[in-house]
Amino acid sequence: MGFFTRMAMAFSRFMVGRNGMDNMAFHALWGSVIVSILSIFLPIPGIISTALLVYAVFRMLSRNVAKRRDENQRYIEFTEKLTREVKQFFLRLKGMKTHKYFRCPSCRNRLRMKRGSGEKLITCPVCRNQFTQKA
Repeated sequence: MGFFTRMAMAFSRFMVGRNGMDNMAFHALWGSVIVSILSIFLPIPGIISTALLVYAVFRMLSRNVAKRRDENQRYIEFTEKLTREVKQFFLRLKGMKTHKYFRCPSCRNRLRMKRGSGEKLITCPVCRNQFTQKA
């Protein structure tokens, strides 16, 4: 058995029962790298990069797997919501010439209608509230 094989097996035994790399640790690690690179060009304190790196290593080596899994799940839900909002913003920006975007007064759901179609009675597909809207 070679040296590197023994080292890999030793590392595998060390990581048994630990959290390992998850999305939150991965993004903290890459955030540390990006902040380190930016600190070369901008006056950003190096402690931010170090703190992100320490946090990523803490998450990877943590034995409280259930708590880290819950934190990671909340982080994934937050980032998915943020990504969806950003994508929808750019889609609305792209379609502003052809559609008018507005919210339902009852449930605040985002709706759209073609521009130039005049004033119409609209039924919200989510809450079935009816209201008039001018395009």
